[in-house]
Amino acid sequence: MIAVVLTLVLMLSACGQAANQGNAPASTSAEVAKSTNDSVVASTEPAADAEYWTYESDKGPVQIPRNPQRIVIPVQDFIGDLLTLGVTPIAVAGNDILNHPYFKEALTGVEVVGDDMTVSLEKITSLEPDLIITYQEDTYEQISKIAPTVFIPWGKYDYKERLIEIGKILNKEQQAVKWVTDFNQKLEAKKAELADLIAADKKVAIFEIAGKELFLYGSSYGRGGEIIYNGLGLHAPDLVEEVAFKEGWASLSLETLPEYLGEADYIFQGFSRGVEQDKLDILDSVFWQSLPAVKAGHVFTYDLKTYYLSDAYALDKQLDEIVTLLKSLQ
Repeated sequence: MIAVVLTLVLMLSACGQAANQGNAPASTSAEVAKSTNDSVVASTEPAADAEYWTYESDKGPVQIPRNPQRIVIPVQDFIGDLLTLGVTPIAVAGNDILNHPYFKEALTGVEVVGDDMTVSLEKITSLEPDLIITYQEDTYEQISKIAPTVFIPWGKYDYKERLIEIGKILNKEQQAVKWVTDFNQKLEAKKAELADLIAADKKVAIFEIAGKELFLYGSSYGRGGEIIYNGLGLHAPDLVEEVAFKEGWASLSLETLPEYLGEADYIFQGFSRGVEQDKLDILDSVFWQSLPAVKAGHVFTYDLKTYYLSDAYALDKQLDEIVTLLKSLQ
């Protein structure tokens, strides 16, 4: 069998996304073998006795099973949406995805069909799926030949809207709407727990070390920003909002740390790439050590593997973790 490999370069911008989304997806290539949102494209609802129904996707109408049983998710960013709805896919993709702290238990026995860079169409075919859901433009044509495939453009929906749309696809719209209602109530309850901190307009910044590069993040690039800023209504220092919130991120130099982070009461700090010495060079520097939040011990080091994701499943867990942390540091 001759395999043709389509290769993409994973760039920094692949971590980006549309407003109110978490991180953007990692790019993939393929090893080829044989609502509540008015913008949602209208679909023909499944009849109670119909085995298949027509879903009007962004790629056109797709005949999909009314109650799919063998679902493949070849992108890590949609995994949590299925788990939130009580659905376990038969196969997923992602780097070391079965050991992900949020997914490890839920994905026991699930197959892996690729990582963040490649997926195997041959393996997907061998699993005989009855439904595939993806956002990958480059592999859609090949994957759609294997089984009914729904293409959901990345960034078209925020995480709540996307959960409801996937709920429609899986015939679980009521469960999705209920989750959104319950989560909105949970957000309000968590905000009440932080009422004093929010009323005092405490500033929270998200800062990441990436080798020799340094970055600030806003509300739309994962790393807890969706919960911190959009969910809990907290604010970053004014200068951080000015430079990082429009695009979702901004780079900065070591020397400008006091300028951007000097007004931060709390800092969420991550480490995405490089060697340990790169991190130490920053954290041991006078620029970092002089920050008020650092002196006060108000720094939380987040795990990028968990805080990268911005699906419903991950955000629910991040909400609990972030509120617990902030309450402990008040």
